[in-house]
Amino acid sequence: MTPDIYNDKRFGINHKDISPNALSIISKLHKSGFKAYIVGGGIRDMIKGLHPKDFDIVTDCEPEEIRRIFRNSRIIGRRFKLVHIAFPDEVLETTTFRSGGTNASESIEVNDKGRIVRDNHWGTQEEDVMRRDLTINSIYYDPFSHEVIDYTNGIKDLKDRKIKFIGNSSERILEDPVRILRAIRFAAKLNFTIDKEIADGIKEHKHQLLEMPSARLYEEILKLFMSGHAENSYKQLSSHGVFDVLFPHYQDRDGLFHKFFLNAFKETDQRLESGKKLNVGFIYAILLWPKVFVDSEISEQINFKKFYRSIAGVVRKQQIITSVPKKFSSFIKDVWMNQVRFNRVGKKSLNFTKNLRFRAAYDFLLLRGKIEPDLKFTIDWWTEFKTANYDKKIRLLNTYKKKNARRYNS
Repeated sequence: MTPDIYNDKRFGINHKDISPNALSIISKLHKSGFKAYIVGGGIRDMIKGLHPKDFDIVTDCEPEEIRRIFRNSRIIGRRFKLVHIAFPDEVLETTTFRSGGTNASESIEVNDKGRIVRDNHWGTQEEDVMRRDLTINSIYYDPFSHEVIDYTNGIKDLKDRKIKFIGNSSERILEDPVRILRAIRFAAKLNFTIDKEIADGIKEHKHQLLEMPSARLYEEILKLFMSGHAENSYKQLSSHGVFDVLFPHYQDRDGLFHKFFLNAFKETDQRLESGKKLNVGFIYAILLWPKVFVDSEISEQINFKKFYRSIAGVVRKQQIITSVPKKFSSFIKDVWMNQVRFNRVGKKSLNFTKNLRFRAAYDFLLLRGKIEPDLKFTIDWWTEFKTANYDKKIRLLNTYKKKNARRYNS
């Protein structure tokens, strides 16, 4: 294969944007007689004029040798061996060039569905590029020779704003169905269009995702919804029919919850942009709410038996699909169960506003208000009540029943 090779000046790449630790690793590998490059998101973002956050490194140095060169490193992974090199301020991932290999190789194991279950066969840069999934993530950069190396027209696809797989899309998805979520995530992050061949492969093989380890899918969910492009991620997942595969609890035939998700994830992105933290439990409370809402009939006369049964059932089922760490499952349940307390105003409401989960529950109530117009009175009252001093809270409690009664009698 003959790659296209460019000087980094063509893209205005500034070394000040590169992690000093990444430069240090590459320099040390070069001095030890090995090739080493920045690959993936680091160089992709620099070509696009963005400030890169991640710097993955690839080399012809094998993991055990990397471990000997860098004492501050450890080898991780069995399916794909790679090395994490730790610094006080970041951990950088370093991988070895992989070979195209053969299914008969002792280092490559492929199951009867074409899925790679183990791959630790080392090769050349030319072989390694063909093992990568997306063209836009298969560009190599040597910051010392200033060469940008492109074997797969990745730079053209960046310019054309296209998400394309290297090789046959269906085969690449069957090798690792999580690539479906990677393609969707990068399309959402970069506002790119997914190639038709990939879209067809997703349509045919999307249910293969359910055969993936729930912990891997959980990690992808975090990247999709907690990286500043949650709204776009939801749109992409929905348009390719993947959202209902990952969250199959309720079919939104009337489109009511489509509006709920759009509003919720737009606010999620705005919250992250403003520098506020996101809570995994809150994201899952949004994602799983439709089933609980419908089963409990919470918008009418709540059926507590159905409410609690639905809460337990939907979390348990989701654990099987994408995993939900226990430390977040209690948060999710608290946010949902506290929705009932907004309609049960009384003396206990004074302590409710001091509850650690009150703010999250209140924010969730505001999201519900986007699709439940009957909540306006409740939201307005609690908005005033939560910021009032003690004396005003007492007055508001005394007048609540009268105002509520007039609202239902009018």
